[in-house]
Amino acid sequence: MSDVLLDELSVLLRTSITMWSLDDAVQLAALADEIEIQSGSGMVLRIVRAPPEMPFGWVVTIDGRKRTAASVVGVLRILRQSLAPGYQPYQLTMTPLPGHPA
Repeated sequence: MSDVLLDELSVLLRTSITMWSLDDAVQLAALADEIEIQSGSGMVLRIVRAPPEMPFGWVVTIDGRKRTAASVVGVLRILRQSLAPGYQPYQLTMTPLPGHPA
């Protein structure tokens, strides 16, 4: 992972953790080729770029269990669901207005 990409991702993750009001319970460290996040409960997350031959962009390891994400948005989703288990993502349902053809 390039240093610029690692730095930018670290800033995004730090900002997101602060916005989610989790910054008191989470420590983030940008290491040589990965980002390590430790929660107050002892959970450890590691974020690395997936190898080029893989069909996804990122690998997030949570306490030894690997999950993959196609994009940074997917990394953010995995991170938030892991650090804030009570978080419920919004679900959007779209339907046509009554009397209008579908």
